[in-house]
Amino acid sequence: MSKARVAIVTGAGNGIGRASAIEFASRGMKVVVGDIDEAGGRETVGMIAEQQGEAISTYMDVSDEQSVKDAVKLALDHFGGLDIMYANAAIELQKYIMDIEVHEWDKVMNVNLKGVFLCSKYALKHFMQQRSGVILITASPHALCTYEEISAYAASKGGVVAFNRALALEAAPYQVRVNCIMPGAIDTPMVQREIAASSDPKKLRETLERMHPIGRMGRPEEVAKAAAFLASDDASFITGASLAVDGGILAKL
Repeated sequence: MSKARVAIVTGAGNGIGRASAIEFASRGMKVVVGDIDEAGGRETVGMIAEQQGEAISTYMDVSDEQSVKDAVKLALDHFGGLDIMYANAAIELQKYIMDIEVHEWDKVMNVNLKGVFLCSKYALKHFMQQRSGVILITASPHALCTYEEISAYAASKGGVVAFNRALALEAAPYQVRVNCIMPGAIDTPMVQREIAASSDPKKLRETLERMHPIGRMGRPEEVAKAAAFLASDDASFITGASLAVDGGILAKL
């Protein structure tokens, strides 16, 4: 019997991260549930346990180097290994450029871009030694096309997509694959906050629903299944890719 793979999922206290942690566990992986929302993380672990899966939660601030190092160490110490790092955690900022404060811009970059760098760096350090591993990153269609009031988020996700390609090249000689997912508007707490913070929430909600050619917003579980595929051996020849799970947004002029 092959040894169960071990995954760290960041931002796993709710939304896409929670759905992915549950999906990974349902496929026999052992999961470290990382989030600054400790109560949410524990809740995710409880949901996994209800399905006879194995997981542990930990406080994880992806913008803090020591916190990321501690999470990797926890995976190695508690589960005896690490095979998948899913750098999913992110924050949003719904503001026009002229209204963004420098500290707000920095916070978005620290979580969304620096956090991806730190998670990738400390996972890759281990993966290089074992000459295997998978790094997944949650990006966004905002990396390629966007709209008003979301410039900081769009800039951070554009950086993520570029970083994904560069990291894939550096990781490939060690048999480590790196890919990112670009979800459309997914019915998560983050998107709900984005709508509420908009200058015109009703208009933004209608825009988000209308922009999907498939006719609806996505579900966290749909992104989780794409993440599970990219983490699996079925995707063994895929690296440096950006998979759109967006209901057709990027196909639309």
